[in-house]
Amino acid sequence: RVFCLQQCCVALKAHLRMRLGGVGGLCLLVVPKAPRRRLTMSAMPSDAERFATEDKTEGAMRRPPPKFRDRIGDAAYPAEKGRYRMYASYACPWAHRTLVVRALKGLEDVVPVTFTGYRLDHLKESFDPAKSHLYRGWDFRDDEPHGFSFLDDLYELASPGYREAFGKERPAFTVPVLFDEKTQKIVNAESADICDMFNSAFDDFATNPSLDLAHKDTDTWNAIVYPHINDGVYRCGFARTQESYDKAYDDHWTAMDQVEARLGESKYLCGDSLTLADVRLFPTLLRYDAVYYSHFKTSRNKIAELPNLRRFLTDFLDLPGVRPTCHIDFIKKHYFGSHTIINPTGIVPKGPDLSYLNL
Repeated sequence: RVFCLQQCCVALKAHLRMRLGGVGGLCLLVVPKAPRRRLTMSAMPSDAERFATEDKTEGAMRRPPPKFRDRIGDAAYPAEKGRYRMYASYACPWAHRTLVVRALKGLEDVVPVTFTGYRLDHLKESFDPAKSHLYRGWDFRDDEPHGFSFLDDLYELASPGYREAFGKERPAFTVPVLFDEKTQKIVNAESADICDMFNSAFDDFATNPSLDLAHKDTDTWNAIVYPHINDGVYRCGFARTQESYDKAYDDHWTAMDQVEARLGESKYLCGDSLTLADVRLFPTLLRYDAVYYSHFKTSRNKIAELPNLRRFLTDFLDLPGVRPTCHIDFIKKHYFGSHTIINPTGIVPKGPDLSYLNL
């Protein structure tokens, strides 16, 4: 294509020189630079793919990538106020970070949210092909606009045959979901994509459009935070062998120590400015002492015992709009009540003391 373009330019120059002449025999022709091809979200790998670990240990947990990866700003999905709805759960850390960006940017009146309940029933059965039909994803806490009771109905509406397409694999009915109410399609179900879009795609409607959470160094920290902290706690909790747990635990605390050291040097991960890397870190830290320390067996230290991570967490909670997105009791009910593989009794602990969070 480049060769053909060059040939066309040469021919056009000759044609213009012959028809128009030139200044001193020189024909001045400005050929516009070809626009850079923008890599759409659907063409980019997901977090699960970008930051996949090399852990081949038997029994290690592996997270599949989401199937919906379109972008606000594409021709099919222009940025419009009130057109898109997000489905989220206060319990899910991946959904939580999209709620945080939505709050920080002031998009509450731009993208409405339908919230799920705290339970994920039949998680254990979802891994058994003979019983996976029982798993329907999150139930709805709010009145769902279509009248649906479970999230799987929304996925089937947007993509008929969605469950069947998984065959014997576990069907994925995850939040967050960014849904287009005009076309009745799921735009995106990758939280990193949604955070990125909330950061800039709706700036014409945001009450805080000047806030820019992008930074050139975010992926440096994402490569540490996502696999070994965000997903790392899950790799500890859902490890199916001692060997896979031990590896996940060691990787997790290596990363936690790196972040603790970094936050002793700067206010945020990328320096003095709040970025999407910090937004990614926050939901895991919020849930740490209440859930991950005991439920996922990450129990070397609590965040309350790590001065730099504790300072970061309490400072983040004081950012405008963040505290209303945090519901610790709801979070605890989800993890201890839904993960019967880990906690068969479903008993939700009364502790620990989280008074330092002032929630």
